[in-house]
Parts: sequence; structure tokens; C-alpha cells
Amino acid sequence: MKKSILIIALAFAAFACNKKEESKPEESVATEEVQAATAATTTDLFDKEWKLQEMNGKAIVLDTAFKKEPLIVFHKDTGKMTGNGGCNNFSGSYKVKEGNTIELSEGAATMMACPNLAIEGEFFKAFKQVKSYRIENNSLMLDNEKKEVVAKLGTGK
Repeated sequence: MKKSILIIALAFAAFACNKKEESKPEESVATEEVQAATAATTTDLFDKEWKLQEMNGKAIVLDTAFKKEPLIVFHKDTGKMTGNGGCNNFSGSYKVKEGNTIELSEGAATMMACPNLAIEGEFFKAFKQVKSYRIENNSLMLDNEKKEVVAKLGTGK
């Protein structure tokens, strides 16, 4: 009797362990794929040095004698952004919202005089115009409300 109870208990345990996961409805799978793609795109934004390449469709030209380059880093865990305008270091905050919309707010910057101040001024001014972003290959496009690219940045990879 004890053997048959033990055998039955083991059979139930084996059946429970081998039970296959129910398949998910197609809609659920599709939603998960879209969420994963959105997360991958958003993740690509964070914790990288994005170096300024173009402003308003024109390639930037830096004074090569000066070693600093305009760049920005979006820190995922803090909601802060840091970088260099081409002369001065800066920090601020950002908010990523639905549909790749983004809000940038410049907080503080050092106040040195350097050869690249004109580009830096344009770069900082662009922060106020940015309403959304998109990432294509290794390029980050910061767009205004008309979906025009105000700044194009790259990772250099």
C-alpha cells in the first residue's frame, strides 16, 4: 500500500515537472516584441559618448588645436546628462517620454573662453529646441517639433 501511494505521488510530481508552458496568444507575442525593440532603442541612448557631428544639417568644424569635442552622455540611472560643449563641461537633466520624445534641460556649465565657443553656443541653444530623438545605426538625431534634425551626434564606432 505504501509503495502504491509513493508511486502515485512520484507520478504526479513527474507530471507536474514535465507540464509544457502554454503557448501565448499571437497578440501578446507581438506586443512583447515591440516592447523589446523599443527598450533596445532606448537602451542604445544611454551611457555612451555621443559626439556632435552636425548642427542644422551642416557638419561642424572645430579648431583642431583645441582638444575638446562637443559631446553628450545620457546617464540611465540618474536622469542626468553630462558632456562638453566643445569648450566647457556641462551637466543637466533629461526626460525620455513615450514615442521617443525627450526633454533636455541644461543645468550648469563651466565658463572658460576657448576657440570653439560659437559651436558650443549653437549646441546649447539646440537643447531648448529638441523635442524628440531617433537612433539610426551609430547616429543620434535630435529633432525639433517639426521633426527637423537640429543636432546629429555619433558614437564614433
